[in-house]
Amino acid sequence: MKKITYILTLFFAMMPGLFFSSPSAANTIPAPDTEYSGVRTVVTAEGSFTQTVHHSHGKERNEMQMEGMSMATILRPDKKVAWQLMPMQKMYMEIDLKNANKMSGNAPDDVTIEKVGNETQEGITTTKYKILMKDKSAGGFIWLSPENIPVKMDFLSKEGKNKNRVTMTLKNLKVEPQEAALFELPADYQPMPSMGNMMKNFRPQ
Repeated sequence: MKKITYILTLFFAMMPGLFFSSPSAANTIPAPDTEYSGVRTVVTAEGSFTQTVHHSHGKERNEMQMEGMSMATILRPDKKVAWQLMPMQKMYMEIDLKNANKMSGNAPDDVTIEKVGNETQEGITTTKYKILMKDKSAGGFIWLSPENIPVKMDFLSKEGKNKNRVTMTLKNLKVEPQEAALFELPADYQPMPSMGNMMKNFRPQ
């Protein structure tokens, strides 16, 4: 579960740069420019997990419980970084979103996006979009609220004969102001030491 959670964290972090932009841009999906919270459930072949989501004009904070531990991820596309927080240890790990975007290997030119129509999801009238990689390696659908908030996603990717499906639903959506501190790195948190530094500081007894 940890591996798929890390991959999906990067996926949701990179989506604004890959598919979302201003409503006037071509071959993109309009991005939400508002503040909201909700409960996101992600289902994969490896299992499922639920996150509490806080969003403010592109910034996002996800909180979840995994294997008895509290975890939080702050996504800051404006700074091109994400911070994975470990509250029990008061430590954090920084993820370079710029490099993560490069590693994804995808750009809007590699994707076709088509508006399908309107559907009701979670009691909300949404606009449905179809997203398809031009090499047919992945594709799916995304449903946006009137505020352009992703309410549901359903994606399928394939590598050789292997297919992987990921679905996301957002429930308990509340469009309302969020506390600014939710999207900042806590002042009393320390960076997690790298494995190289840990071995450097290790002294056999």
